[in-house]
Amino acid sequence: MTSKERIIAALHGERPDYMPFAPFLAYVWESFPRKIQDAGKLAFHHAIGADPLWRGAPCPVQTITPPELETRTVTSSERSTTVLTTPVGALQMTYAKSDSGNTSFLVEHPLKCEEDWKVQMWIEEHTRYAFNPQPVTDHFLGDGQEGLSLGMLVPRLKSAYQLLVEHLVGTEELIYALVDFPDTVHCLWQIMVNKNLEAVRLAIESEYEYFITWEDSSTQNYSPEQYDEFIGTEIGGWCMILGNSGKRYIQHACGHVSALIERMRDHNVFAIESLSPPPTGNITIRDARGIAGGSMGIIGGIEPTQFLNLTESELGPYVESVLEEARGGPFVLANADSCPPGVTIEKFKCVSDVARTYKQH
Repeated sequence: MTSKERIIAALHGERPDYMPFAPFLAYVWESFPRKIQDAGKLAFHHAIGADPLWRGAPCPVQTITPPELETRTVTSSERSTTVLTTPVGALQMTYAKSDSGNTSFLVEHPLKCEEDWKVQMWIEEHTRYAFNPQPVTDHFLGDGQEGLSLGMLVPRLKSAYQLLVEHLVGTEELIYALVDFPDTVHCLWQIMVNKNLEAVRLAIESEYEYFITWEDSSTQNYSPEQYDEFIGTEIGGWCMILGNSGKRYIQHACGHVSALIERMRDHNVFAIESLSPPPTGNITIRDARGIAGGSMGIIGGIEPTQFLNLTESELGPYVESVLEEARGGPFVLANADSCPPGVTIEKFKCVSDVARTYKQH
């Protein structure tokens, strides 16, 4: 089998020639020697004997911002502040840099009061989407020529409510806003949902068969009831549009999802990606399989801190235990969510060897 055939077979509950191992290289990639980075990720997969799963391949939908929107960013060694100016007001957001984590994090959300929500409404209402297949074509001429590509479904990368939680408002302030000015919150949310649905209808024209978003599903950010009201309803709409075109949605769920798996299944999510046991997640792979049943796919299983902290001699038996727990339904082995810098190339090869020799029943 090719890597693409192997991953698709595993995702559909068919028996591949051997268990695919599709590593998630976020964060660890930049820690590898320059020689490895220069050779590229496809060459790395070849070197460790893994199957490429291109999560978040280029989105086929282009965002066209309104010409009246002005963006100005001021960057220092410690922070980066962006100001968005519109005819109806301005928004400001600030990110702080973390050298130790090789990333940055939001310390000032743009929506701080009800008037800010109305500015965001103006931005949403005046932003247009257009189908743009060229980045997809370029991807399939490059790394995407091998393995399975999961296309990014929407330009904003996630559901409307999740974007509010993570980037625009924040968990705590969003709850206050729902109490203080609920009509405004629901109005903006619905506009954003409609824009996402517009993007989905455009995305199905691309050559992708499978799509993903960086949804980051987790009840650490909202209650199951809020998921039902704001997120499940939107994602169910995505799945309906994709399903009617013979395409499938895979949900990136990298947090506490024990209360959400059944909901995802009921909304026709094809597979959960980056499912992790504790301590990163809050459910074992065995229990997740019990809830998901025999038809819903699971991608993941290797908990990030275990991947980092176990020795090579300990890692092999651990991976075998993950594979045993995943029995009973579609499964693709992967390190869940991302990979801490410090995980060695030898460990990736070790996991690949275990996957290739694992006896499927």
